[in-house]
Amino acid sequence: MDSIFGLQGSDFVIVACDGSIAHSILKIKETEDKILKLDDHKIFGISGEGADRNSFGELVHKNHSLIRYKTGAYMNLKETAHFVRSMYAQAIRSRDGPHQCNGLLGGVDSDGTPSLYWLDYLGSLQKITRGAQGYANYFLLGLLDNQYKPNLTKEEGIEIIKKCIKELQTRFLIAQNKFIVKIVTKQGIETFTL
Repeated sequence: MDSIFGLQGSDFVIVACDGSIAHSILKIKETEDKILKLDDHKIFGISGEGADRNSFGELVHKNHSLIRYKTGAYMNLKETAHFVRSMYAQAIRSRDGPHQCNGLLGGVDSDGTPSLYWLDYLGSLQKITRGAQGYANYFLLGLLDNQYKPNLTKEEGIEIIKKCIKELQTRFLIAQNKFIVKIVTKQGIETFTL
């Protein structure tokens, strides 16, 4: 029942997720943060089954940190996206099978360049300027296409995210009352709830 969506602006990336955790017909929690902080300038929003989302997210986070610790090298966003894609691809070929979760990876590189990447459980990777995963795919792609323009300001990006949330709350059968929003800029990550 996850909704993950985001967009890239002139010098920032915004990713938003619903805070709901549901099991069958029960809503268990409304404050679940489905957007992982990989480092001070990268976030990874994950949609999918709770166990796969948590285990794959932890696997990505720990291995991302391990590479930096072992090599002293800092991966930029493109390298991180290909690293995560390779982890999805390896899982498909493993005995355990694929991780049943998809993601949006976003952030800002050290030179101030923002990037947003769409990834799925089959190991597909695409650099995008706006996108959605989970149930948000059914409702928000047209709205994001309609509202998006190159070189968005942060304020315009937040307004688009608010419109997306209103659309989900109006049209989606499942009540998603709380959304967690993370904005990545060169200065760091800002988190708030809508």
